[in-house]
Amino acid sequence: MAGNKKRVLFIVNPVSGVNQSRKSTLADVVAERFDPELFECEIRLSESAIHVQELSKEAAAAGVDIIVAVGGDGTLNQVVKGMIGSQATLALVPAGSGNGLARHLGVPIDVEQSIKLIVEGKTQLIDTVNLNDNLFVSIAGVGFDALVAKRFSQVTRRGFFSYFKIVTNEYTYYRPRKYRMEIDGKKVIRQALFVSFANTNQFGYNTIISPEAKIDDGLVDVCIVKKVPLFYAPKVVGLLLVRRIDSSGFVEIIRARNIKLTRNKNRVVNIDGEPVKLTKDLEISVNPLSLKIIVP
Repeated sequence: MAGNKKRVLFIVNPVSGVNQSRKSTLADVVAERFDPELFECEIRLSESAIHVQELSKEAAAAGVDIIVAVGGDGTLNQVVKGMIGSQATLALVPAGSGNGLARHLGVPIDVEQSIKLIVEGKTQLIDTVNLNDNLFVSIAGVGFDALVAKRFSQVTRRGFFSYFKIVTNEYTYYRPRKYRMEIDGKKVIRQALFVSFANTNQFGYNTIISPEAKIDDGLVDVCIVKKVPLFYAPKVVGLLLVRRIDSSGFVEIIRARNIKLTRNKNRVVNIDGEPVKLTKDLEISVNPLSLKIIVP
């Protein structure tokens, strides 16, 4: 009976590092993997970030069972904004550059493997996090982190090499700033290179900022990162790669439910890898177990 079929919508960001051949692969794999007796699948290409959100919102309102974000963390962020609070389940076909959430959850980067997961349909409830009027799933941040997101959004060739180049070019001259915070009611003032709010353990590319971060504990990890003298940089990069950055002495991690942060002026904030200009006062709060997602 058609009424019992699961409805699945794939929302594809055509510019998120997914080349045409991978998109045509997507249609083939979907046709091959989903039993038409059990699933009704549709693939839609988005025209812009806001269009991703609209497609997701319409699908959730129309009772689509599974909404699949085909793209990177930015695409995923817009899909979640559209469907949050609905009965729909989120799924990922990671096709961006960093793919932080997918890597945190262990969702395969391979198209066939990630689609196999969707067919299997194992789900988990995860936290999302409010940041003023925005929402993030993986990570947000201010300071150097946001500057990198801004520069990265301006390059034509995305990928780890571009990302690494931006970090090394900007790092030497970037001056740490003072951040005034109220973390679960407690005042904290720090001079920092950047402050990240981590719901997952990483920025993407397996760059682990908060090794112990859990996506379903009702908490966000406030990672306060000092500027590392260049002399120490190789050691710190080493710790980053072996998931031990928290033991470097340059990173302080405080777990919290609610955070208020004040900067000296309105600046860009990194929200799931995308630069968004916000007011100088930020308020961050966790929405515990607010999103259902397909996991390995």
